[in-house]
Amino acid sequence: MAPLDELRSYIIKGGEEGRARLSVLARVLAPTTATLLDRFEPLRGRLAIDAGCGGGDVSFEIAGRVGPTGRVVAFDLDETKLAAARDEAKRRGLGHVGFINGSVIEPWPARGASLAYVRFVLTHLAEPDALLRHALEALEPGGTIVVEDIDFGGLFCDPASEAFDRSNELYVAAARLRGGDAFIGRRLARLLEDAGFAGVGSSLVQPYGRSGDVKQISSLTFAAISDAVIASNLATAGEVAAIRMALQAFAARPDTTLSMPRIFQAWGNKP
Repeated sequence: MAPLDELRSYIIKGGEEGRARLSVLARVLAPTTATLLDRFEPLRGRLAIDAGCGGGDVSFEIAGRVGPTGRVVAFDLDETKLAAARDEAKRRGLGHVGFINGSVIEPWPARGASLAYVRFVLTHLAEPDALLRHALEALEPGGTIVVEDIDFGGLFCDPASEAFDRSNELYVAAARLRGGDAFIGRRLARLLEDAGFAGVGSSLVQPYGRSGDVKQISSLTFAAISDAVIASNLATAGEVAAIRMALQAFAARPDTTLSMPRIFQAWGNKP
């Protein structure tokens, strides 16, 4: 898979709209991701990599942990998100964070890292083992990979919503058509072991709620995949528009509960 193919396989819209969605997602996941990263302290003075960094939300979290004597190399193929991340790094005075345009399935732009972090990237790849091979090469002996990714099998809402169910069905189908796997989370531990990582562990989180940002994720995500759904002839533009309106209305109701997909967290060490 070439970098251009990697971009085409990604069903979620990028650019400014994609960054805005990722910012909401980052706020929802900040507590659980911070707890996950706590497992791998101390990181002060270390080199860390954020692969497929998007707008850099987790890159900045890691930057605070490695401190100014450490370094974070973050890379992605979406130049719009990278530009925004560079501006934010400058605003925060974080000179030890670098945002680079690069592919996760080609050799990574750093070596000898103590930590490699990957969130919501493997799900989009037809060959996730290619990323894991490059991660293994980029880590120092004993270095740790930390991965978070989705499993659409556990989505729920209350009360029942046809729009919610249909949007999730279309997400899974669109991902599959482009070589992705919306259920990859449950396979993360095995994928790490198969790639040669040792001491593999895993955990599971699933944000949900009756108010706040978490209720917006379903409609934001469906809006972000709408073009891919239509282009793949999985639904008409009219059906997509109707689903988007229904999801927004459902989330706006005070009596509804919405969940994100289950998120598996997995980690392992380079022997």
